[in-house]
Amino acid sequence: MNKEAIYNFVKKINAATNEKETANFIIQGLLELTKADICWIGLANWETNKIEINKIKTAENCKKNPELVKEIKKIRQTILDFYNNVEIEELYEYMNFVSNDNKIVKPIVYRNNTLGYIGLASYNEDFYKRYISSINILLEYINHKLEILSLWEEKEKNHKSRMEFLASVSHEFKTPLNSIIGFSDLLVEKLKNTDEEKYIKNINKSAEFLMGLIQNVLDFARSEYKPMELKIETFRPKKLINDIIWSFDEMRKEKNLTFNYTLSDVTINADPLRFKQLVYNLISNAIKFSNINSTISIVTYINANKEFIFEIKDNGDGISKKDIGTIFNLFSQVNRSQLKRQQGSGVGLSVCKKITNAHGGDIFVKSRLHYGSTFWFVLPQ
Repeated sequence: MNKEAIYNFVKKINAATNEKETANFIIQGLLELTKADICWIGLANWETNKIEINKIKTAENCKKNPELVKEIKKIRQTILDFYNNVEIEELYEYMNFVSNDNKIVKPIVYRNNTLGYIGLASYNEDFYKRYISSINILLEYINHKLEILSLWEEKEKNHKSRMEFLASVSHEFKTPLNSIIGFSDLLVEKLKNTDEEKYIKNINKSAEFLMGLIQNVLDFARSEYKPMELKIETFRPKKLINDIIWSFDEMRKEKNLTFNYTLSDVTINADPLRFKQLVYNLISNAIKFSNINSTISIVTYINANKEFIFEIKDNGDGISKKDIGTIFNLFSQVNRSQLKRQQGSGVGLSVCKKITNAHGGDIFVKSRLHYGSTFWFVLPQ
């Protein structure tokens, strides 16, 4: 076989992005490399072990010998029947039996996983002798590529199933939580100025925290298997941010925090609900991880590139250098070994990343452990 042709064959297989494309490259490439008259391939589903991709390609002069075509058709059908009805060991025995002077039929096996098979046939009686060694070597490349594709497919299916399950469970949690929040609101009014008021307020606050966490999980899960939908509107973010800051007044007082903020009175284009969720998550995190009696600073402006910038800085726990790269991953909680206080769920920042990316922007962080953090996001206008 020509070395350059082998190199191009392997290169094409490596570039394939799915099993169908790979199967096409394999049969076309093997026909060219071996000058065989017929090449066929069967690829099995990794879950059911049934042949799902079944392709055949013949050379032009193959029409002159219908007997060979008829023989190959019979072999292909027998192999399909074997896959459906018998043990794999018996299938291997059959493949060895039909591989002879002018035919090569080999299983595609990688790490004891049977991924399918390939077959070649020629009018030349010395075909097996001439090409069996080369085919065995090429099978190593083919096996490896198909194993990667099958593992990737398995990962994608499992990932989607997990996310759909997560979304379903999160949705079921919202119904009882709405009842808890609603009835606790009524009880707060009814028990005003009593000893029980603070207990009901704690129940209400915890339920609202859980509701926010569940909504974040739902948003992330949905965005994993379908794009985040945005309803872009034109609005002034200054009032919206002021309202969010005010909503944290009780939490701010508990830790005696000071808010310093400079908000530009500008107009932007974004999804108001997603924008509110984005700002809420960042302010909530800043308060959670701020030290008592410290300051939180917020600045917003439009930069020279006509991008809206929101920046929030705290003097709290900070983030270690090794954790910076993971904080926007789902359920990532950093500084576990360095800090006793762990209040974050590891969901809010991953959702912030999704929201900013959906707007065509991004979110960034600059931090040092024990010396606070600065987060900022950019939304193109």
